[in-house]
Amino acid sequence: MLGPRAVAIAAAIAAIASPAIARAERALSGVVTDGATRAPVAGATVAAATIETVTGADGSFTISGVPGGVFDVFVLADGYEPQLLRARAGRGLAIALAPERGGTEVVEIDGAAPLTAAPAAVLSAEQIKTLPGGGGDALRSLQSLPGVARIPFGLGGLALRGTAPRDTHVFLDGIQVPILYHFGGLASFVPTGYLAHLELQPGSFGVAHGRGLGGVALVDSRAGRRDRWRAGGELSLLDAAALAEGPGPQKGSWLIAARRSYADAILALAPIDLTLLPRYYDAQVRWESGNGEWTALGFASDDNLHLVRTPTGGDTPGGMIDASNVGAFDYESRFARVGVRWRKKVAATAVTITPSLGVDKISAIANHKGVDKGQRRTTETGAIRATAVTPIDQGKVELGFDASVVRSHWTIDGKPPPPSEDEFEHVEGSKTSGDLGMWAEVSWASADDAVGIRPGVRIDHLGLADQWTVDPRVSVTHRAPYRLTITESLGMYHQPPSIVDLQHDPDRPLSASWSVQASVAVKAPLRDQAEVSATIYGQDLHELPVDVVSGATPVSANGSGEAGGAFGVARELIDDQFGTYSLRDNRGRGYAYGAELMIRRDVGAVTGWISYTYARSFRRGDPARMAPWLPYVLDQPHLLTVLATWRATAHWRFGGRFRVVTGNPYTPVAAAFRDIEHAWTAIDGPLLSERLPAFVQLDLRVDRTWKRRWGTMALFLDLQNAANRANVEGVTYNDDYTRRGYTHGLPIFPSLGVEYTPP
Repeated sequence: MLGPRAVAIAAAIAAIASPAIARAERALSGVVTDGATRAPVAGATVAAATIETVTGADGSFTISGVPGGVFDVFVLADGYEPQLLRARAGRGLAIALAPERGGTEVVEIDGAAPLTAAPAAVLSAEQIKTLPGGGGDALRSLQSLPGVARIPFGLGGLALRGTAPRDTHVFLDGIQVPILYHFGGLASFVPTGYLAHLELQPGSFGVAHGRGLGGVALVDSRAGRRDRWRAGGELSLLDAAALAEGPGPQKGSWLIAARRSYADAILALAPIDLTLLPRYYDAQVRWESGNGEWTALGFASDDNLHLVRTPTGGDTPGGMIDASNVGAFDYESRFARVGVRWRKKVAATAVTITPSLGVDKISAIANHKGVDKGQRRTTETGAIRATAVTPIDQGKVELGFDASVVRSHWTIDGKPPPPSEDEFEHVEGSKTSGDLGMWAEVSWASADDAVGIRPGVRIDHLGLADQWTVDPRVSVTHRAPYRLTITESLGMYHQPPSIVDLQHDPDRPLSASWSVQASVAVKAPLRDQAEVSATIYGQDLHELPVDVVSGATPVSANGSGEAGGAFGVARELIDDQFGTYSLRDNRGRGYAYGAELMIRRDVGAVTGWISYTYARSFRRGDPARMAPWLPYVLDQPHLLTVLATWRATAHWRFGGRFRVVTGNPYTPVAAAFRDIEHAWTAIDGPLLSERLPAFVQLDLRVDRTWKRRWGTMALFLDLQNAANRANVEGVTYNDDYTRRGYTHGLPIFPSLGVEYTPP
């Protein structure tokens, strides 16, 4: 009988398989061996394009009726890491499996370059754990990929190809996640030991996902082992985690994880410009039935940010903003999700249905000049997602729908936005809305696998905008001389307004933002099992929500997001969670374009990549306030990353990451004057006309493992900013704006940890 992990992940693969499907006479064969001993692995499950088999005593397998062209193959065996790879019918595979959660990963594929319809970056859990600079964290590892903007202070969020962090959606096992990172960006919401792999689609993705202008990150958890119970854990300078797995009902398996940080105690000792220190919890649980049809999922996160010492500010050019009148601050963010996934193959059609429920609570309370101010919001969510994938001649058809109902309740205490002259107000409101999406997509490949085409259309009703939208998208992939694979994509994307845009006036009409995206990607294999890829892209953004009234504080004195620097980026992140005191309307425009180049090698003793991104992103806000086109606050024209890891021996691995990123734009102070109260007031220079110095950082990592009969111990040291460079993240001024100072990021920062993995 097929193991539950194989059924689960094979069904997911079927839903996103490449466009080439088809002819019953085609076959795939190969041999599965132990990566260390080269001994054959009997009883391993091999799944290819919804067809499954089990290896024989000699480790060999044959699957008949596989598609033409290149498709996904998933290999699973007890005691070994799952392997996801690409293969072509008629070519033999030699697959060497790595021992579970450790060992050397070797996958040898004899075939041509994959014919893919939507270029994406895929990282396995084993890769994530050892990537230098990521601290072993799943979503932080994505910061090393091309097309991902660098966020100041590592505050979290994924800003992809010139879009805002709010435009990117993340899904864990098909359930959308409201907040990606624990506050401060120290860790993502799920530990790496819980994951199988993750996939990043920075843009031009298909119609299966909608209601977003940015990219999509798809995170898949792994199934627990069901032979017996075992427990392991990890202890680092920032947090402690525990993970247990074992047999469950219906011949299934459990996987349970929990983590608690003590980063607040560590950061309190670090000489950085922070007065607020974070603490976080998270927990995850997964049960999967023995036949793989049923999966129950649950995950939760809890963050707290507390003011531990009085900020300095004033005429000291060191703090990011003048917070000397802040007497207290407490921030709490919690969310939880539970869901059930049912997967069944009916004849040739693979069906997946995932209903889920969730609740989010966000609270930010501060005492400013003796007055309590803040916001609280509770959101309850019910959602369902369903897909059906069926093969056709030389292709497949995918139909699906997703729907959600959201109820939000909020309170706001503080100064209202202009034109109100009130000094203080209490706002309380609630709103219920629903979204519905339907899509259809056809994937087809020519008989000789020279051309693949994937047209699709998505129709949504967006509740907050009370608007129907239609998004046609198409992707064409074809082979060219010199073993090149070229993919052209074109599509339309819509995104509804956020509830935070409506908190001051829930009934005020706001329409959906929309964009047109286009990209051309070229991939080619190189010698020594490496691959080079290049992508050019462009997008035109319309009806973006922007501030339509001007605040009393000058922009250059951190009066709005147009201040740029660290404060402008923080506004992008904070407003999406807390809401904003300003009024917004759909008067914004934007455009972005760029090129991404990457050389990558994933197998062998030395793995890693060299990537370079040239990216430009511009915005135009309310024409009454900001008529000219200006750089987006995360406009970073040049981003170079060199990342490599070297497995020196069976027990030692060394790695490093070197990054150079153009500094973010900011608005300078041109002059200052005394107002009628004799306080200094800044006069803005040209908006976003200057840039911070370039960000340059070297990260180093070393891993040491000990394998014993009772389990595996792994020790790692991830040294971020190993050269202790004082990178600039923001600009500050003294009281009369005659002296400018810089806010600096993290100094040399070690992530030291030890992990125990049971046998």
